[in-house]
Amino acid sequence: MGGILKNLNPIKSKAIKDDQILQKDEMNLAQLGYKQEFSRSYDFMSSYSFALSISGLMGTISITYLYPLWAGGPAAAIWCWFAGAIGCLTIAWSVAEITSCFPTSGGMYYVVTHVVPKKYVPVVCWIDAWLYFTGALTGTCSTDFGAATLLMNIIEMRSDYTFKASRGQTTAVAILIYISHGLINSLPGHVLSNITKYYCVVNICATIALIVTLLAKCPEFNSASFTFTKVINSTGWKDDGWAFLFGFLQVSWVMTCYDATSRMSEEAYNAAYLTPIAIGSALTTTAILGWVLVIVITLTMGSDIEGILSAGDQPIVAIYHIVMGKTGATAFLSLAFVVIWFCGAVATCYTARSLWAFSRDRGLPYYKFWYHLTPSTQQPTRCIWLIVLINALLSLINLGSTIAMNAVFSATAIATDWSYVIVIAAFALNREKMGVPRGPFNMGRFSKPIMLYSCVWTVFLSIVFVFPNYMPVDKENMNYTVVILGAVFILAGGWYVIDARKWYTGPVATTEDEPAVSVDQSNESTEKMGSESISVNEEAVHFKS
Repeated sequence: MGGILKNLNPIKSKAIKDDQILQKDEMNLAQLGYKQEFSRSYDFMSSYSFALSISGLMGTISITYLYPLWAGGPAAAIWCWFAGAIGCLTIAWSVAEITSCFPTSGGMYYVVTHVVPKKYVPVVCWIDAWLYFTGALTGTCSTDFGAATLLMNIIEMRSDYTFKASRGQTTAVAILIYISHGLINSLPGHVLSNITKYYCVVNICATIALIVTLLAKCPEFNSASFTFTKVINSTGWKDDGWAFLFGFLQVSWVMTCYDATSRMSEEAYNAAYLTPIAIGSALTTTAILGWVLVIVITLTMGSDIEGILSAGDQPIVAIYHIVMGKTGATAFLSLAFVVIWFCGAVATCYTARSLWAFSRDRGLPYYKFWYHLTPSTQQPTRCIWLIVLINALLSLINLGSTIAMNAVFSATAIATDWSYVIVIAAFALNREKMGVPRGPFNMGRFSKPIMLYSCVWTVFLSIVFVFPNYMPVDKENMNYTVVILGAVFILAGGWYVIDARKWYTGPVATTEDEPAVSVDQSNESTEKMGSESISVNEEAVHFKS
């Protein structure tokens, strides 16, 4: 009997520790000004897998490979990913450190309240929030639309191209995908959490399997000089170097929405510590494994770039067909579709949390209606179906112009990255001045240079992405990215000037206490948890030279 009790002690001890960490999570959230409303069902594996699923790896790389291939050929595909991944990782790790200080569903716009002077908080929060929503909504839309396009291309290939999907058919399939994501996200939160936990294994294994199969099945490899140095400019721009830069769109779109996992912080266990690690490690996995996959695709695709680009909307279909034959291409393209579908599902999930959090802070019209969790599922169901509706309406752009629809991809990268770097810059420059302590996870003395580099990188890319992608420019092929972003600035900015400035004040506390500066500000509150309290700071990770 004593032995049994002895064996039960570790279980009891773990349960006590888990309970203490959950109490710490709830206390941290209260210090930020919010009451605990979600159940915390995301552990590290779920959070890591969630972050990895946002990038999509083999799925999203497949539907965006056309951008560097068209911009600069083989060399652009490889080196735009390499250089771009470094810039993207500086944003990802910066967001991870900030999330450690402020683990809330509000994400980056909430942080503004602590790193800019008080009188500027409302307007900066407003701008940052609407930039983020522009990026998040166009991100979910472009992900699902890319999945629909890929699916229709697979069907075309299987029919030996006797079937050609119309714009209307592709748009209809995209809308059906949006609806499927609305349905799965309307289920209880633990359902998606449990599925997500093992998704990373499927994603990584599928990517490795694709790499091995491409190498094993390739009838003839391209030469090293062709693969790594050949520049083929298909944009119409006379300057190859300038055209080359458009290839950054692939990595910038695949490795974006860095703070998506931070939007799940109020549902995560040990959020201030494990969530930022999940963000950084998942994006690093994407950067490394993604570069290997891009190299292998470029090495095995053959040398007829013009023929590949003209084969259909998604050149990757032609590449896989050439390398693996119809059966192998169908298998891996179908798997890529599943990966992208799941990427869209989690994108809908975190975007819904973002809208819900903004409603909690009274930033949306009729915020009381949107600030609602369905009692039986604990899901922001109304926000979920609002996203489905908005995405369906955005996809109708494709009925008028495929080029304009592609601009949604560029808008995603620019809008989301700017919503991050506004906060990153303010955090890097004002953190010490405004007395914000570091979170449990931080990059130590490397924080400021990494954060500032991420800001410079984003400014550089934004300039590139608003230029016309094709020359000469006409109404059919112009870059509509600036139109989308301009419309958002005019509508959101005009709304603020005319009306919102009168009532929008930034994040609003839902607890009785005033929100604190950061999750670790109050030592007294930690002491109230008792002598067995677990201090998250004891588990802090620091990068040191």
